[in-house]
Amino acid sequence: MPITSAKVKGYSCFTGGWCGFDKFVPITVIIGRNNTGKSQLLNLVRNMCEGSHSRQAREGSFLLEGIITEDDLRPFFPRHHSGGAMNGDHWSDNGLFFVDTPVKWSKDSDVEILETQPRSTNVYGNRVSYHPGQGALHGLKQALSRIATPFDSKSFLHLMADRDIRPEIAESSLKLWPDGRGATNIIRDHLINAGKISVSRPIIQNELRKALNQIFGPDGEFLQIFIQQHDQDSGAASAGQWEVFLEEQRKGLIPLTNSGSGLKTVILVLLNLLLIPKIENRSPSDYVFAFEELENNLHPSLLRRLLKFIDAFTQEHQCFVFFTTHSSATLDLFSRAEYAQFVRISHDGESASTQTIDKFFDRAHVLGELGAKASDILQANGIIWVEGPSDAIYINHWIEIFSGGELLEGRDYACAFYGGSLLARTTLAPPGAEEDGLINLIPLNRNVALICDSDRSSSAARLKPRVRKAQHAVKNMPNAAIWITAGKEIESYLPGAVLSAALGKPSAADPDQYALFFPSAKKAAKGKSYLESELGLQAVDKVELAIAARPHMTKEVMENRLDWGNKMIVLTNAIRKWNE
Repeated sequence: MPITSAKVKGYSCFTGGWCGFDKFVPITVIIGRNNTGKSQLLNLVRNMCEGSHSRQAREGSFLLEGIITEDDLRPFFPRHHSGGAMNGDHWSDNGLFFVDTPVKWSKDSDVEILETQPRSTNVYGNRVSYHPGQGALHGLKQALSRIATPFDSKSFLHLMADRDIRPEIAESSLKLWPDGRGATNIIRDHLINAGKISVSRPIIQNELRKALNQIFGPDGEFLQIFIQQHDQDSGAASAGQWEVFLEEQRKGLIPLTNSGSGLKTVILVLLNLLLIPKIENRSPSDYVFAFEELENNLHPSLLRRLLKFIDAFTQEHQCFVFFTTHSSATLDLFSRAEYAQFVRISHDGESASTQTIDKFFDRAHVLGELGAKASDILQANGIIWVEGPSDAIYINHWIEIFSGGELLEGRDYACAFYGGSLLARTTLAPPGAEEDGLINLIPLNRNVALICDSDRSSSAARLKPRVRKAQHAVKNMPNAAIWITAGKEIESYLPGAVLSAALGKPSAADPDQYALFFPSAKKAAKGKSYLESELGLQAVDKVELAIAARPHMTKEVMENRLDWGNKMIVLTNAIRKWNE
């Protein structure tokens, strides 16, 4: 039976109302001020793992919701059996009505059914009004008493906010504690244990080191990971202990005790994700991972890369991860992910309460509690300036199909309109250096890309002065991009097959690169447009056309159209740079 919600009352600081989780998703971010109960909420998760919730039930009460299945019910509603407290056949006249229906119940020393919605059809598919009697409810209670919590068969791996990797004496036991104890011993065993060195050493030198370099990116590259023992007779506190060393180019071997705590945090996360499942010979999907305040002593860019690694790991291995955080960067990264949720915990001085944060303005309130300003998070990390709404529809869809859904509008970037010819009244310059009387677009966001129609009628035609000015300005800006359409306008990129499908017309040729696309009031001077000559249309709404064309544009359809593929590489690379 898939339990969809679990809450507790009467346990630790949760002495008021029901507190916990309205749903279970791969990533849960727990937010709250200090001393509100975030760690206790993780203890609730711990107690739902490996059957230890039975102890939790003795200390408090569970409130559970889920969809009960036929397998859950069969042992307590046997087929072709009647008599006792149930009316009619135990299965077809009772148990069948509960199959795949939602149930809410509380559980402490006993089970109490709070809500149930039996089926309204019988075994023959006929509509009936079923009202369960005491015997049927008793059978349902028995079934619910055997239901395990969502993490009942999983192991709980926890990394505390107060953590470190220290020199350690060699031990045969390979256990990683929540505060980091045991990390050095695990690395030592994998690097020098003669009995398994051929298998375990590559896990450290290849798998863990590769992940470490992936997360650190431009901040550092580690060539090797070593373990060395301090001199037994040195008289130092670390005498006889083993210590981890990392080799960096131009720096040589650096002992981990001389490295920052941010590096140690990353290594501890990787040990939890990559090594512990191998040591215990289990799949990562058999674990629930809990990481407390990973942002401590981590630069925001490094934190984002670490979170992205955990995110990808979670999706690949189908495991569950819980974070506690004070970091707006964590909220930023997961704010648009459908598989992530935010749980806010607060304390009124007497008891703690929890709230699942779904709405935008609720998240804004949480950001205020974290001490973040709106400018820190509620704006996207860069702006793509486009002429109007139809251009934004095309650009958003093209980025989605080109990046395979990796880059999201509203998180990684946002579109804003500058109004075509109004570009002549704007400037792109460092604040304070803008031209008199012109509107500067940079203060809104320093990361920009600009999409412009070339408006050229031939390959020999010159760009308009306003476009040339913008082109020059963008070239002098870091991490900026400009896309001047290869054709006359952005619609020139649309293949004829896409336009035919979008407008419900017979197959049409691709638009000419420099042809007028939309009908113009100056027909005599410019001649017939593409829509008139090819599709027989006198007028088309730009936005409606963009919406209709969107489902028919795939990466394969678009990639060979003019310079579309090259421009998309430049644009998506710029967006990724904004989000490093």
